[in-house]
Amino acid sequence: MLNVKVLLSLLESMNVGVIFTDSDDIVRYCNAAAQVMKKIQPETIIGKKIHCCHPNKTQGKIIDAIEKMKEKKTSSWQRMPTPDEPFLENMIAPVFTPEGEYLGLVMITLDISGQKELTDKLKKSERELTALFKASHTISSSLNLNDVLFKILLLAGEAINFSSGTIYLLDEDREMIVPMATTDCLLGEKTSEAVDYYTPDNVIAFAVRSGEMVTVERGKLGFNQIRERPNTNIILVLPLKDQDESLGVLVVESENRDIFRLEEQELLTTFANHAAVAIRNAQLFTKTKQMAIMDGLTNLYNRQYFDQILNQAVSQTKRKDSYLTVIMIDVNDLKFINDYFGHVMGDNVIKAAASVLLHSVRDSDTVCRYGGDELVVLLPNTSQSETAIIHNRILENVAKWNDEENQYPDVTLSLSVGWATAHGKDGLGDILTRADQNMYEDKRRYKMGIHEESPVERAKKQYYSY
Repeated sequence: MLNVKVLLSLLESMNVGVIFTDSDDIVRYCNAAAQVMKKIQPETIIGKKIHCCHPNKTQGKIIDAIEKMKEKKTSSWQRMPTPDEPFLENMIAPVFTPEGEYLGLVMITLDISGQKELTDKLKKSERELTALFKASHTISSSLNLNDVLFKILLLAGEAINFSSGTIYLLDEDREMIVPMATTDCLLGEKTSEAVDYYTPDNVIAFAVRSGEMVTVERGKLGFNQIRERPNTNIILVLPLKDQDESLGVLVVESENRDIFRLEEQELLTTFANHAAVAIRNAQLFTKTKQMAIMDGLTNLYNRQYFDQILNQAVSQTKRKDSYLTVIMIDVNDLKFINDYFGHVMGDNVIKAAASVLLHSVRDSDTVCRYGGDELVVLLPNTSQSETAIIHNRILENVAKWNDEENQYPDVTLSLSVGWATAHGKDGLGDILTRADQNMYEDKRRYKMGIHEESPVERAKKQYYSY
């Protein structure tokens, strides 16, 4: 038979709490571990009812549980965890004689704080992974770049409750890092706040070049390089990389210096990797759409796009009861230039003509390459006098380009104008045809050296309806 002293010695050395009661549920023994876990002294528990070593709000549950165990007359353990820190788990079992006489209770107390912390971490990780999966699916569901950027900031803010966020993207030349979106609003390309890719000692440029995350606290080097809020105390710069290629950075700010712990940094890093894939897909989609409507040589809109916007412009002109102008431009002597100087020189002349046109028109006008040596400018809601100004500006800029570039052969253009009002005698739908017909007349005059009547005047005389 086990010696009582040896038994008590073993109980005192255990790292679990042990409490014995008698048949009246009076505590007769409480080991050292139970005293530490429950933060009680022996004199406050020995000789008192067992429920007294529990918080007031749980004493009623303890009493009810003990009475139910007595009624069953079985020595089964019942788990009774505590809801507050320190997180303890109590295992209570009644003791009966073989005849069913109740002798008392045994309570085993375990410290499950570590288990609770692990469980909480697992639950937190599950929530974060669920949020990450949802975010990845959501941001990948759109191919509109602005929409993708907005969703990235919105969902990142839901995952980590930071104060403000900004997305910077590299431009096409990979020379400037441009702020494209913030949690406040979409910026669009705003070069005044752009960062030079090669700027030394700049945290944003460093993160893009190196592909490494950067953390900057208020008062530390690099903090003032970022457009932060007045209450910001810490900034996290996360690279946006797709297949090891840097696309830009996600910059998040917070007033709470402790918000970006290791777990949060890892979550945001994973999120940024998913976001980069969505950004790249949206950029490729945008580029593909642009390629479908852009001329590869001149970077002007192509014939297909011009046909679309011409129909829209005609409808808008009728709706607003205004007027519409089309200027057809033909690059003179292009066949001779191609045959004599080569097609590379011919391409350069066409690109020069396109550049001149872009620098001569207004923001509301559209310049397109119509085909071959023909270019076209669509001028909505443009009067005859305004058309004349733009027409003359084109010719002036051509002459200026020839003088400044001093390149042979010179760029010479033939211009013809189609002009109509919403209710003129000639239909708006025929405006392009009329401009094209006038082109032949203008080229004939060019070859004969006849320039006494401008294309604008000719358009007004032939087609303007008062």
